Amino acid sequence: MPRSIPREPRHKRRGFPIPPLVLVAVLAPAAFGCSDDAATPGTDPGRVTMHRLNRAEYNNTVRDLLGTTLRPADDFPADDRGYGFDNIADVLSISPLQAELYARAAEDLAREAMHLPSPSTTLRVEAETLTGQVGQASGDDWNLWSGGELPLTHEFPSTGTYRIAARVWGDQAGPDPVKMNLVVGGAIAGSFDVSATSANAVVVEAEASANAGTQVVSVEFTNDYYDPDLGADRNLHVDWIEIEGPLGVVGKNPIRERIVVCDPTSGATCVREILQKFAERAFRRPVGEAEIDKLVGVVALAEAQGQTPSDGIEIALRAILTSPHFLFRPELDPDPNADAPAHPLNDFELASRLSYFLWSSMPDEELFAAAREGKLQDPAEIEAQVERMLADPKAEALVDNFAGQWLFTRALDDHQPDYHAFPKWNATLRESMRQETRLFFEEFLRSDLPIPRMLTADFTYIDQALATHYEIKDFQGEGFVRVTLQDPNRKGLLAQGSILTVTSFPTRTSPVKRGKWIMTQMLCTEPDAPPPGVEGLVTEEVPTGSIRQRLEIHRANPICAGCHEEMDNLGFGFENFDGIGSFRTVDLGFPVDSSGVLPGGKTFDGLAELSGILAEDPRFLHCVSEQMLTYALGRGHEAADADDLEHMTKELGDRGETFAELIKLVATSEPFRMRRGEAPGGAK
Repeated sequence: MPRSIPREPRHKRRGFPIPPLVLVAVLAPAAFGCSDDAATPGTDPGRVTMHRLNRAEYNNTVRDLLGTTLRPADDFPADDRGYGFDNIADVLSISPLQAELYARAAEDLAREAMHLPSPSTTLRVEAETLTGQVGQASGDDWNLWSGGELPLTHEFPSTGTYRIAARVWGDQAGPDPVKMNLVVGGAIAGSFDVSATSANAVVVEAEASANAGTQVVSVEFTNDYYDPDLGADRNLHVDWIEIEGPLGVVGKNPIRERIVVCDPTSGATCVREILQKFAERAFRRPVGEAEIDKLVGVVALAEAQGQTPSDGIEIALRAILTSPHFLFRPELDPDPNADAPAHPLNDFELASRLSYFLWSSMPDEELFAAAREGKLQDPAEIEAQVERMLADPKAEALVDNFAGQWLFTRALDDHQPDYHAFPKWNATLRESMRQETRLFFEEFLRSDLPIPRMLTADFTYIDQALATHYEIKDFQGEGFVRVTLQDPNRKGLLAQGSILTVTSFPTRTSPVKRGKWIMTQMLCTEPDAPPPGVEGLVTEEVPTGSIRQRLEIHRANPICAGCHEEMDNLGFGFENFDGIGSFRTVDLGFPVDSSGVLPGGKTFDGLAELSGILAEDPRFLHCVSEQMLTYALGRGHEAADADDLEHMTKELGDRGETFAELIKLVATSEPFRMRRGEAPGGAK
């Protein structure tokens, strides 16, 4: 039977202040108090700082709230990280720039939501009236005489599908015809070979999706050719550019139809219904009469100034989308009392904790319904919701946002191996590595495979790029295929290219980085910081030994030995793999030695044996539990969490050691379901 785990009493511990709010919204919070530093005696589930939505959570939330395809948070400042994750509430502060970007995003989202699409129109612009970066106007056309593009800035009246066309021909030269692209908003809508000349110009066209607002439509010339000795010059001529749309059904906006549930011109009752339903979903809780009165007042003020009810509702939506109740996840008691004992979160707060844990987004209607009916106080209901939510495609957020940060695969975006050291490296290989680890983790997330088997698994997911990279010669199939690994050197998570690449330097491997990664990410053991003045390995023009041999000399220094003894030995287990994960037996002309000795005297020879030892190490499962709890709570592990983690890890062993069971245990734990009392008004 699903159950919560019994807890022992705890000692007091300190809370954290709420980050300062610089955003002034039409809807100010009714009570933005915060907990003081006092904790109640006995059981202390801790307290999470009021959580601002990070970039991934913001994009996902507006997607699920509105049905938009806009991703405004892509332009927000990068979120700070704490304890290895970017959803840690303590570091999710807010700046004046961020407040401005929130206001701008709310304006764009509200405009898109309330806009009624215009009838389809056709605009044709003569090319010679435009200004290109290359080429020049030539009579009645524009001559693109070098690789480049001819841009047209266009205001798309509404989101939809548009037909983009251009009348073109070419000065043909060289072995290939003129090649060109039609581009909308930076994305290629269509690519074409233009074999026509001025005598038989052709019209090329493509359909493209475009969001409402200003975007650039352009004709791009992609294969310039010039041979002065032969007098051969390949050019692209553009006569005109045409934009038609939006295509299809006009006069309908699915986002508006989702929000405007009645005719707003019928009066204040309908306006109130529209705003109440939207605000409840946006704030992820019931809203009070006073809050709705303020919103209805915004619409009334707009009408008094000559605007339509729809205009007023659009302004009210902007107010909702800039409210701290939307941008943050407040968990506040209606009657603050610092001396109150630890108590459960209400059902709506629990619903939000669950949805942002598993989906990085707002609750869906089924989770809202469970909250309205008060079902989420029952651990059995929470576990049932976890099962349902993990089966939803939105649970891929755990793959991208939890695993992507726990396993460092997000760092692939910023890692740039040196081309001279690793000429096989390219963008395709980067994406293949990332996808391998995503699919591998996702199988463990959605199956009954025990977590420790991640380190020893005899299967993975590869495509042709990885098959070549891993020297798997008998690979067949299109795209990514689940394969059984015959080579023992390739078994397990630690032998995957993504892990091996992000734990290396751009020009070489790093046993230190790889060993530290194992200690921090797999064993939750943070090595001491290096003492001041200690230098790393110096790059040698003429290698005097392998990386391992040089590190062993470095470690002979007593100052360095203390930290490096375990860390380096762990890293040496990876030395059969170079800086992008290719298998090797020689490093800089010296034989590779991938053996090591761990504290306690355990020895290994190679990554396969090391992975087996780590899979059996009780610290590994405990560390995965700690990482998951940290991510779920949005705060770091504290000493008072120790008993919860011990109980959780033990119970996980009894339940089969799967990710699904771990997530259930986290979601039914006291730190997840409860909170401590808070002081009135945030008094210290």
